[in-house]
Formats: sequence, structure tokens, C-alpha cells
Amino acid sequence: MALKHKSWDFLEASDVVDVIAPASHSTAAKLEDGTAWLRAQGLIPRVQKNIMKPDAYFSAPLEIQLEHLTAALYSESKAIWCLRGGYGSMRLIPHLKKLRPPKKNKIFLGFSDITALHLFFTQRWNWPTIHCRNICQFSPTAAASADRELLRSVLFGETTTKTFKKLVPLNAAAKVPEEISAPITGGNLSLLQASIGTSWELEASGKILFIEDVAERGYRVERMLEHLTQAGVLQKKLKAIVFGDFTEGEEEDGKDYTLTALRRFAQKAPYPVLRGLAAGHGLETNYPVPFNLPAKLLTGPRGELQCRYF
Repeated sequence: MALKHKSWDFLEASDVVDVIAPASHSTAAKLEDGTAWLRAQGLIPRVQKNIMKPDAYFSAPLEIQLEHLTAALYSESKAIWCLRGGYGSMRLIPHLKKLRPPKKNKIFLGFSDITALHLFFTQRWNWPTIHCRNICQFSPTAAASADRELLRSVLFGETTTKTFKKLVPLNAAAKVPEEISAPITGGNLSLLQASIGTSWELEASGKILFIEDVAERGYRVERMLEHLTQAGVLQKKLKAIVFGDFTEGEEEDGKDYTLTALRRFAQKAPYPVLRGLAAGHGLETNYPVPFNLPAKLLTGPRGELQCRYF
């Protein structure tokens, strides 16, 4: 029987937000900008000592990263926000498996390499989480953007739903008008592939799968999708796939075959496949996508994804 869960408690002024760095290191300037943005929203950022004690490409040695994440999980804060992606989050999962879920769900935020933790928290602890910008991408002095404003509004409970329109169907199944109700899962394609054979392997059956990536050329995108398919992860019980941003995938001659790869994959898929969700590594927007909460996908000539954040 499926576990029951409730969504998170929305944030209020003076709430604590734990900032952690479970993957690659960032810079002191970006950390300060991000925490300054949190303070500008009336929140209290909490940053553990040695959050940036670089160990090769990691933000800090594994034991420090684990200590910080564990402290954040069991603290009184309502939210845990990741500083940056890169690489490293999956190393924490064997240790997380030994922990008991906190009594209350927390808002967990981040993207890219953070996909590994999204999969663990949604699949093993049945938490809802938010795929969104990492904290290093915020600054109180930067121009406001629609996705950042939506995320702020979501966190404070001012906005509880969002409809993403004009999704483009990539196969015949997606062109047929249909209403699909299912939770969303997914994230970064390379991490979804990395999950194969692990304790946190992507469980997409009965769900809408969201996928994005960056700096992967077309043939690599197609190879990862083919691997997921042959491994049985993208099975027929999957409800639909919605592709987000795929950026910086140009060949040396400047050509980009990413869309060709997505279309080729879609033609073989037995379920609706659409693209155009402005979320992922795009330069302009990275809209918050809620995982493990009710959602509704409307297929047809112009698809729509209706998300709930509660």
C-alpha cells in the first residue's frame, strides 16, 4: 500500500532555511548573494561552518556534507535549499538509507545533480520536493524574473497552482487530446541514467516523467534515453514524458541535434511525449516543478501541465 504524505508547511517571515552544499563547491560571493536574497524575503538562512571546504570538485569532504545534511533534516527549519549542483549528491544516499525520516516533511529545493536526492526523498521517504534553481542562482540585486517570483510566491503559500502552456507534442500519442492525472518525477537526464541499478533507481511507473539536461550533445542524449529504455526504466506503465530545457548541446560545427534525438526517441515511445517546459538549465527561466504531488497533463496540439504546490 502506498505511503500517505502531506505536503510541506509553507514559509512565514522569520522561518529558518537550512542551506547545504551536497555536491560541487560554489563561491563565497554566490553563497552570500543567495543568503542575502533569503534575508530579503524575511527568512533566516542557516549555513553550517565549513560548508565550503573544497575537496577536489566537492564542496567539502563527504563526512562534512553528510553532517550538514543530517543536521538540516532533523532541525526545526521548514526548508532545505541546496547551494549548487555539479556532482556529489549520490554519494550521500547510502548513508541516508540508515536514517529514519523526520517526523515532519520539509521543503527540499534544488536541481541538476540534486536529482539524486529528489529521487531518494520522493521514492523512499515519500516527500514532495521542488525541482528549482539552486540558491547560488539568487541575488537581491539581480533583476526579478518570473520563475524566481513564482517560486517565492509558492514557498509562502501565495500561489498554490501553476499551468505551463504551449507544450509541443513530439509523437502521435501526444497529439490525441487526453487528460492524464499523475504525480511528476524526474530531473536531470544524466542522473536519471546514473540511478539505474541503485537503491534510488528512478521509479516512473504511473507517473509523468520530467527530463532536462545541459551540455550533452544529441547522440549522448539519445544514448542515455536508449539505456533507460533498454534497462526497463521507461516502461509502458509510465504515463507520459515532458522534456524541459536541453541547453549547450552544440557540436563543434555549431549544429545541435538534441531536438532530433528527442524526436527520434518520442517516435518509438508508446505514451505521450511533449517538450517545452521552461525548467532546467535554461539561461532565462527555471520554473519550479513540484515532484510527488498531484498534477494533470492535457495532451493535444497545445499541451498543458497543471501543477499543484500543496
